[in-house]
Amino acid sequence: MIAVGALLALVALGAAVQSPIRHWIKSTFVPRNRGHGKFDNPEGLAIDSQGTVYVGNQNNSTFMVLDRTGKVLQKFQDLEGYRNGAGEPGNFCRGLYIVVPEPGRVITTARHNVVEFDATGEKPKLIRIIGSMGSGPGQMDGPEGISRDTNGDLYVTDEHNLRVNVFDAQGKFLRSWPVPQDLQCVTVWKDRVYVAQNKRNYIAVYTKGGKELFRIGHEALFPLVLYLMLPGAVLSLVILMALKKPKPALLAAAAFLAAAGIGCGLDHLRHDQPGEFRLPDYMAISPDGTEIFISDRWNARIQVTDLDGKFKRQFGKKGSANGEFNDPKQLAFDPEGNLWVADSDNHRLQVFTRDGAFLRKYE
Repeated sequence: MIAVGALLALVALGAAVQSPIRHWIKSTFVPRNRGHGKFDNPEGLAIDSQGTVYVGNQNNSTFMVLDRTGKVLQKFQDLEGYRNGAGEPGNFCRGLYIVVPEPGRVITTARHNVVEFDATGEKPKLIRIIGSMGSGPGQMDGPEGISRDTNGDLYVTDEHNLRVNVFDAQGKFLRSWPVPQDLQCVTVWKDRVYVAQNKRNYIAVYTKGGKELFRIGHEALFPLVLYLMLPGAVLSLVILMALKKPKPALLAAAAFLAAAGIGCGLDHLRHDQPGEFRLPDYMAISPDGTEIFISDRWNARIQVTDLDGKFKRQFGKKGSANGEFNDPKQLAFDPEGNLWVADSDNHRLQVFTRDGAFLRKYE
């Protein structure tokens, strides 16, 4: 009975492993599938007012510029004059997030800094580098998401420093504020800053000064469950074995493990539901400014809420057929109001109507 209880507990725990652990396992041990077409794990995606498309490929560190029909206009890895956050030359593109304030003017998170360049000519030209590697004011350690407000200020998620950094349009550091967990993407809309706390499965909404207003979705509880139950299992086992009570020791440890497995499993199932997330990532505001489109990566879907986070609809599921996703990342609206999705692990871009009807794909 003890063995069966312990086995069930371990199975439940294994099934309940979620964002941080799964993310680490996937990024550390699971080899990435390589793209066989134009794209190789596209993650960054932006579209300018003329319909030109900008893509950052994560696997091969290649940046691409395409016309609205998907024809490749430019493809490059190097940017003359670029230095990473440590001051070393190298590829600037990490395949991360992109903003395009005007046609041909590209700003993207790079290797421990932010880079701005002009992509209108035959060869890209560096405009400026913002920030450097570190934890001081204006420095970054693992920048991911980037967004721009109407004043031209840039908001950058500083993942490993657990904060949001803000720079002006010329790259001067203005301020930062701390966040409680590893963060991914950021989207600024009017006086609100939407920040994806992706490894904890919710989106936090802040003022531009860093005051938290509300959350979209619920925070994952499984880390708290594990932090309480696993030490409980170890302590009960050690104490009762010291008291020479092996059977109660095993029973108590199994009970703690079972409770941890059940708690994690229930929390995992909760984040399947509409309005909940598993690794929420990019947030795109609809052209009319009334809805938020959110890439819910490990649920393989796009969720749509109002600006206050009230669920409205969703589309997509896990797979590789038209309209299905495998790790969807950055989203972008084109001038016609259609939604483009960087369907990363399917190595393609997909295009949808605002209501979620599939239109076409580019591979």
